[in-house]
Order: sequence, then structure tokens, then C-alpha cells
Amino acid sequence: MDTNLSSGALVTPLRKDDQAEMDIPAGYGKTESFLLPKDPAWLFLFWEITVETFDCIRSQYGEDTLRSARTVIRLHDVTDLPLFDGTNDVCHYDLPVIFEARSWYINAPQSGRSYIADLGYITADGRFILVSRSNMTALPPGRISDVIDDKWMIVEGDFQKLLRLSGADYIGMGASERMQVLGQRWKLTELTSSGAPSSWSSFALHLDKVEEEEDIWLKADCEIIIYGSASKNAIVSINGKDIELKEGKFSIRQHLPAGSVVDLPIHARNAKGDKTRHINIKALREQGK
Repeated sequence: MDTNLSSGALVTPLRKDDQAEMDIPAGYGKTESFLLPKDPAWLFLFWEITVETFDCIRSQYGEDTLRSARTVIRLHDVTDLPLFDGTNDVCHYDLPVIFEARSWYINAPQSGRSYIADLGYITADGRFILVSRSNMTALPPGRISDVIDDKWMIVEGDFQKLLRLSGADYIGMGASERMQVLGQRWKLTELTSSGAPSSWSSFALHLDKVEEEEDIWLKADCEIIIYGSASKNAIVSINGKDIELKEGKFSIRQHLPAGSVVDLPIHARNAKGDKTRHINIKALREQGK
């Protein structure tokens, strides 16, 4: 048996009969097409059209009609449509295609929309003859999301518990003391991994008891969100800095330090600068003792 070495691996050539069993069939004997999203700007369509389908269309419309017709992909925009019947699309456009290619990349006119692709003929008199209709697929939007999520925070008390669990309180200990702490941690791991709910409950009660023995403390932090909208083509600035508008709207975050006053003057002006509008927002965060 002949062998070849490739990238340090032993490769054994396949026999002809083994290769035949592994070949993907050229078709499945069914006329169908599938539309897939590639990225925000491109779609991928692949299809199979059987001889029986071509014969049926040829017998219905005539050989001469199909010979003078163009083969196309008709891409339908069906965004937000509850049901597509072939005529109620938002819009559509045609691009030439070769049926024998069996697959085609389609440059979508707009991202973030839903599409269906029809394979068919356009006759000399402008009629469209449907051969196969694909599934519906949606393209992702090619832009940053407009959704502004709230800031995630960790409650300070939970943070202190996690910090103690990490062993930060024991930095600087001797070797024997560190081994004792590690042994306790390993014991805790065994208890929590055993699946007994009482083990973790006992540990949580122990942590709560530790908290009760400490001096009372309270910490908090905050930030404010400034949002609004302006007229079309307005130039908006906050605290002297121009900001970007998205469809006439804006939103920024501003940290509010303890015991301070934040002054945020908002200005809007037209391109010439002869018309302006002003709003001044002030925020005070009081710090208790």
C-alpha cells in the first residue's frame, strides 16, 4: 500500500469504490432553492431545478417563449410582511443569472431587511415566469445598535465577599498559614460540589454573620444620561463639544461625582450659525456623612 506523508500525518489513499461512496450527489431530484445571509451586505442563494420542472414550463409557455426570455433572480424585500404572495413585496429588483451555476452571491440593496429570492424567466413581453421560490431570510443591520444598555454594577457587599473568597485578605501570610487557608477553601469546594443545598446555605449564613460583626458602611455611585433630539441638519454641542446625531436624536452618559455640581450646557445651531437654541442642565449630588 502506498503512503504519503503530509504535515507530519500519515495519509492513506482511498480506493475508487470508497471514494464513490463518499461523493456528494449532484442533485436530490427536487426543484428547490435556499437563501442564506452571508453578512450585512451579501446573500447567498443555491438551488436545484429538475429536468421535469423545465419540461413542465416549456410545455406550458412554449419553447420559443423561453428561448427569447432572460433568466433572472428576482429579489423581493418582504420586511414586516405577515404573508408574501408574490405580488405584495415592499420592492424588488432583478439580476441576471445562469441556472446551470446552481449558486449565486447577491449584493443586497439594504442591510437589516428581510428577503425572498425567486428564480425565473422574464419574457420578451415583460412577464415573469416563476421556477423556484426560496425561503425568507433576514440580514443583520450593518451598524452599531441604537440600544443603550444600563450599566451593570456589583453591590459592594457582594464584591467584598468575593474578594475575601479569592484570598486577597491573606496576602503576606507565611507558608503554613497559607496552606491552612487553602485547606479551608478546598473543604468549601467539596461541600458546594457535593450537591447538598444545606452546605452552601450554611456558608452563606456564615458570611452574613461576618458582615453583621463589621462596622456599618454604605457606598454608592451614579451617572446621569442626557438625551434629546434636534431639528434636521442642526449642529448640537454639549459642554462645548459637538456630538453626533442619529436620525435627529442624541444620548450621552456623564459620571456624577460625589459632592459636586455638573454643568452641562447644550447648544444647537444651524449651518450658518445665525439661529441657535440653548438648554442648560445642572445636576447636584449630595454626599451624606
